[in-house]
Formats: sequence, structure tokens, C-alpha cells
Amino acid sequence: MRLGRTVTALGVVALLLGLGVSQVRRDTAPPELFIEVADRVPADIPFALFISANEPVRYYLGYGAFMLEEVSQDLEVSLQAAAGTVALTVIAEDSAGNRTSAEVPIHGVPEPELALIASLKVLPGDPIAAWVTWEPAGAVVGEPSLTLDRALLRLLPTATEGAAFALASVPLGSEAGTIALTVSLRDEFERLIQRSALVTIEADPQPIEQLNVSSATLAVVTPEGRELERQALDHAFLSPHPNPLWQRAYIVPIDGRGTSGFGTPRRYAPGGRVSYHLGTDIAAPDGTPVQASNDGVVVVAAFFPIKGGLVILDHGAGVTSLYLHQSRLHVAVGDEVERGQVIGEVGSTGLSTGPHLHWEVRLNGVPTNPLAWVGRALPLGTPDGLAELP
Repeated sequence: MRLGRTVTALGVVALLLGLGVSQVRRDTAPPELFIEVADRVPADIPFALFISANEPVRYYLGYGAFMLEEVSQDLEVSLQAAAGTVALTVIAEDSAGNRTSAEVPIHGVPEPELALIASLKVLPGDPIAAWVTWEPAGAVVGEPSLTLDRALLRLLPTATEGAAFALASVPLGSEAGTIALTVSLRDEFERLIQRSALVTIEADPQPIEQLNVSSATLAVVTPEGRELERQALDHAFLSPHPNPLWQRAYIVPIDGRGTSGFGTPRRYAPGGRVSYHLGTDIAAPDGTPVQASNDGVVVVAAFFPIKGGLVILDHGAGVTSLYLHQSRLHVAVGDEVERGQVIGEVGSTGLSTGPHLHWEVRLNGVPTNPLAWVGRALPLGTPDGLAELP
């Protein structure tokens, strides 16, 4: 009996010792740690952090100046994202003092920079040049978009990285007032960045010019002639080259005397309807060489009843120039011409009362003031350092 009790006691001791050793072994195992957090977050905006362990632990959390100590098994925290790369430090300690630590770099991406520069005061008939510059600041960004009076404008690339420009026009007859120009950019975090400016259209009252044109001269204006020329112009403006074909400033096509400016309201007969002068007239002797105002491709070269000897150049990006009333044409459709190249000669063909050149510059078919382009690669106040075209 005594021997049996001894054996039983030894068995109990052994069992207790076994459980103790097992417990000691289990307590030496560090807690298992799981961290769920994005490694890229928008700066200055709260982001979510979720931490979980396989047992209740004491968490020590550090992120920049933020410190947190809390006992839990699952922990959810919202942290304010700092700009730049900041380490998130997590330490989990169990009841036996075993620790697991982790360090996760969090990159706080600043908001992209966006700027808008534009012609802010214009007259009816003026072209508008708008420049957009952006710096992603580490973010992944989409393409910016630009609207004028809610109409989408096409942004064109430049030789400057992170810069684009757009061209628009204020049609003749536009009322004075303001229209909004707005550029928008969205980044990988769906942040929408916008910049806006108000473009002021100023009043431009002008007296009506009365032209004394003989009945014989006006006889060239017929419905058939108008329709023929309308079709020719529609075809010329139908498929322009998408990007600029020019890099240099525009020039005046001839040396001469200005006789009728752009946008002048005029009547061809007393009491007749008022129309706007869509270009600028420059008087010069018959046969004076007419030069291309900039690089481009010839899309029209023919004689018409009203416009006379007509050449139209496509300069790309929706810009075309028109040269009317020439006596001789030196180019043909499809020719590539350079700025200053002779394309024809001054004459008095079509609806004309004397030797002169009627010169137009149109944007997407809309007449604009030709003199706004002279001496500039882009019209009206091109910002320094952004005038380089591709």
C-alpha cells in the first residue's frame, strides 16, 4: 500500500512538472502580428490602420509625433498622414513579456501642384491662349482638363514637361461680360484639384464703315458663289492637323498700308445689312509677293468669285490663315510651306476695289484678330519660359 501511494505521488509530481515545462515553452513564443495599412496615402488626410494579434497584447504604436499604448487583440486606429515617408512602428507584448515588433514605411503623397495662366482681358474676336502647368509631387495623376464657359478645350503638349496649352476664341459680336476658365486634375487618390480664372470680355463699340462699292463689283456676290466658297472653307477646316506645325512667331504677310482693320462693322451699300470684317486689309502694289505668315500645309489654292485668288494654310492645332484677292498663286494643295515663303502675289480679284491683301487667321474656323498673333508663337501674352512648342 505504501509503495502504491508513493508511485501515485511521483506520478502526480511528474504530471505537474510536465505541465509546467509545457507552460514555460508556450510562454516563450512571441505573439503573431498582422498589420493592414496602405503604404501610399494622401498627405494631410486621415488613413486607417488595423492591427491584429493571435492573443490579447499590449500595443505600443508610434507614427511621427503620435504615440499610443493600448491593451487589445484587434486594434483599429485612424492616423493623420504626414507628408513624405514616415515609419509606422508597432510593438506587441503578451502577458509573459514576449514581444513582436514591426516597422512599416508609410509614404504620404502631397497634393499635386496645378497652375493656370491665361489671357484675362479680351475683345470680341480675340484669340485666347491658356497655359496649364502641373507638378505631380509624387502622385500618379491623370491628364488635366480645361474648360472655357463649360466647353471642353483641347490641351496641346509643349516641349516643357508638365506644361500644356489650349487655344480658344471669342467670336465677333460676343457681349461684354465674364466667362470662367477652369482647369481640373485628379490623382490616384481621387483628389480633385481645380484652378479657375475669369476672362473678361470688354466692350468694343465701333462705328459702322460705309463702303462705296459699285454695282458691277457687287455683281460677283451671288448665292452660287457664296455656296461654292462655303463648301471650300468647310472642307479646309474639316480635318486640321491635330498639333502645331509651327514653332516661331507669326509675321505679317506683306509690307503695306493698313486700310481696314479686323472686326470693323461695315455696309457694302447704303441701308444694307451690317457684317463684320473678318480679317485685316493691307494695300500694296499689284504683284507684291505674299508670304506665308508661318509654317503650314496648303489646303486651298484656287480662284473664287468673291474671295478671288485664295490660299488657305493649315498651321495645325486648329489654326488656319487665309490670303484673299491674289492675282497669282505660287503654291498648290498639299504643299508644305515655311514662314516667309512666297505663296502668291497681291491683286484685286474677286470682291475688291483695288490691289490689296485680305489676311485672316482663324481658330477652329472662327475668325480671330490676325495682329494678335504677330510677333508671338502664341497669341496675347504668352508666359515667359512656356513658349516652346514641340
